[in-house]
Amino acid sequence: MKNNARRLLSFLIAVVMALGLTACGNKEPADPNLVEIGDYTVLYKGACIMADDEGNDAVVLTLDYTNNSKEDCAFWVAVFEKAMQDGVQLDTALVYPDPDSFVSITDDKFTGVAPGKTFEVHTAFVLRDATSPVEVKFSDLFDKKGGTITIDPTMLTRGEAQPESSASTTEPTGDALLDWWNGDWYGWWIITGADGGYESSNNNWWDCCAQISIGTDYTGSVIIWDEDMPKDNALSEASVTLSSAGTGEYGTLTSENGYFLDNKLAHADWSVDPGNMYYDALICIDGQYEDENGSFQYAMYLRPWGTLWDDVAGDDPDDLPYYYESWYLPLVNAGKAMPDTLGSAESSSAGGRVDG
Repeated sequence: MKNNARRLLSFLIAVVMALGLTACGNKEPADPNLVEIGDYTVLYKGACIMADDEGNDAVVLTLDYTNNSKEDCAFWVAVFEKAMQDGVQLDTALVYPDPDSFVSITDDKFTGVAPGKTFEVHTAFVLRDATSPVEVKFSDLFDKKGGTITIDPTMLTRGEAQPESSASTTEPTGDALLDWWNGDWYGWWIITGADGGYESSNNNWWDCCAQISIGTDYTGSVIIWDEDMPKDNALSEASVTLSSAGTGEYGTLTSENGYFLDNKLAHADWSVDPGNMYYDALICIDGQYEDENGSFQYAMYLRPWGTLWDDVAGDDPDDLPYYYESWYLPLVNAGKAMPDTLGSAESSSAGGRVDG
């Protein structure tokens, strides 16, 4: 009886081991180029070396970004990046495949991606040298989920990767409300009511650009940059929701989270209703900034890229953006897309201009 029991036990152990070995043998190895970040995945497809806007060598990565969440989400919202070389963090790079288009290779990171969809994006970093390995980490906001891709620059060729779009990164949806909001915007922003350490900046103003991307679920993102802070180091980024309710036909855009400079944005810190504006095709994003040095009010006046401001010029030319005639109109008349940097380095005035 004991011998039979032992035989049965030995048989069961052998079966379990066999099943375990079979399971191990059938398990597919993990893809070293795939990084899983919660509801999102990033697949590294390759890289090349290109010159950035200052002539420096930059490594440009081509990635497949997949959104497995239940809401539209752009790559820049879901994924946080950090590239290291020789123990030093690399700066992000501004790369224009076509210098005449002002379209950055990394513009596709700001495109809203629908749930369950995969979209090709690019990211770029300025190299310290062309020989040392580069480690690029992709993670969530709290750096709890993610992974690292290691790239050997000596194995890369000089490439000619092209962004998928040459104008606005948001395609028409057929929804009149979404299509009115989505796209590129241009205008100016101003500081008022400043106190404390910001008192000297009172009434200073800057030209600015914005990109709005909202999905069919009426959630999306806004990114805003100006003369001093380009798109890859933006003045403000926010997750937003859109409602059809408002004083006019274009509803109301509401902030949910994000930042303006180093202040966090919360629900309804921004409430943007075009129906309140004096001019058509104009929005105002306003809010309050405060830190230990003082506080100020800010207001950003924006119109869709390509809009002529003749109505404003007729009422008061001083209300036009500073670079409207010298920079904006030549680009618009030439059919150029909105660039990631604004104005010209020679004429840009760090710290803004003082109104009147």
